[in-house]
Amino acid sequence: MIRYKWIILTMLVLGCSSNAGDYKGKVQNSEFTHRTLKKVTDLIVHDIFSPPVASRIYAYTSIAGYEALIPQDSKYVSLAGQLTGLEAVPQPVADLEYCFPLASVRSMMKVGKTLVFSEDKMDE
Repeated sequence: MIRYKWIILTMLVLGCSSNAGDYKGKVQNSEFTHRTLKKVTDLIVHDIFSPPVASRIYAYTSIAGYEALIPQDSKYVSLAGQLTGLEAVPQPVADLEYCFPLASVRSMMKVGKTLVFSEDKMDE
């Protein structure tokens, strides 16, 4: 019985450790961003938003994703102060490691979910 526990524990450790570094390359894939915007589009159609409201949802969702991605590359410039009402977003803590592409997609999902009526469908 104890031997099986050690075998399972060893498999879990080796299985998790071998994929630990792979996520950085995978999250750079723009497919996650595309799927998020596709889901927002589907919900805009489902909830029957007017074109002006739909464009505002797209804009806010995209801006949230962009602002979360800015710390990844110093060439990106924040839109805070350039867009009316957009204040500076919190900056990352210097000693912590972040996955900015993942933070970007997550912020797009959060904002998109907030702006549509069918919030439960966004969780899918």
